[in-house]
Amino acid sequence: MKRITMRNPDDMHFHPRKGKMLQEVLMYTSKIFSRGIVMGNLPKPVVMADDAEVFREEIISVDPEFQPLMTIMLTKRTTPEIIREAFKRGIRFLKYIPGNMSTNSEDGVPLSELHKYYPVFETMQELGMVLLGHWEFPLNIFGNLVPEFGRERQAIRYLDEIVKFFPRLIITVEHASTREMIEYVERAPANIVATLTVHHALLTYDDVCDGNGKIYNPHHYCKPIAKSSQDREAVVKAMISGNRKFFFGSDSAPHPESAKRKNPPAAGIFTAPVVLPLLGEIFEKNNALDILSNFVSRSGAESYDLPLNDGEITLKKEPWIVPEYVDGSDVRIFWGGKKLNWQVE
Repeated sequence: MKRITMRNPDDMHFHPRKGKMLQEVLMYTSKIFSRGIVMGNLPKPVVMADDAEVFREEIISVDPEFQPLMTIMLTKRTTPEIIREAFKRGIRFLKYIPGNMSTNSEDGVPLSELHKYYPVFETMQELGMVLLGHWEFPLNIFGNLVPEFGRERQAIRYLDEIVKFFPRLIITVEHASTREMIEYVERAPANIVATLTVHHALLTYDDVCDGNGKIYNPHHYCKPIAKSSQDREAVVKAMISGNRKFFFGSDSAPHPESAKRKNPPAAGIFTAPVVLPLLGEIFEKNNALDILSNFVSRSGAESYDLPLNDGEITLKKEPWIVPEYVDGSDVRIFWGGKKLNWQVE
């Protein structure tokens, strides 16, 4: 195939930032994707409906044709009343990041204390609101600290408890990155779904850290961190399976060069400019181009009971070299300097 045309796609998980950064990077998402679920873990997290509406207006001011799907963050201050108000004002997603597990999550609730917020989940289940979870836990069952490599696996036991308590709550495993988590989603009830990223389908731990666990490539560092080759293969297998439980969420997260060069570096990879061409390469390599459209344009929308997008977009097979940086900025682009065979027409 030299060309593939599909329904306009959705990015079900991305970080557009705010201010100058938003103006620099939003177009890389909004010119490809009709909609995107906006993560609210900003320096001042989006925790109330008012916060989300202000953020939404800023995004629309940069690109009025793009449809941002807003979230609020689960923090130690979240109550059922906050959930009801957000839902009344059109917000359908609550994002959960455990405390200190990712960028700007200091006010997040530890997984071990999530049971205290079951009234919040009960309200969400009643309303039909979606829980978007970053499922990582830093301790094993003996209370010992677990390296980043193993934290997604440790979170499964907590996730499973919530799944059993709230059988009608739609729960998303964001950026699933391990074979164990993907297998859990596969056998879980139909309301348990997962987003998958391009970078977890391409990178392994060895692309990020050396043999001593030291980060040598900060531009490949994200949370959850890339795992083993077997985990990477599980991500790809889920992508191309045709299983509607798995759909695209880029987790594209831009940072200035200075933030990526800190010790430790800021967690996040800016993939927005290359996600669709890279998906073209992954699906072509696995003889699955015919189901790429479902992965990016249908499965996520149907899981969240959203109308399918109008319009079409075309990928053409024509080589190009990925720029190293965003034009006029010091934001590094994933796969920068490498040749890709697919590009958006």
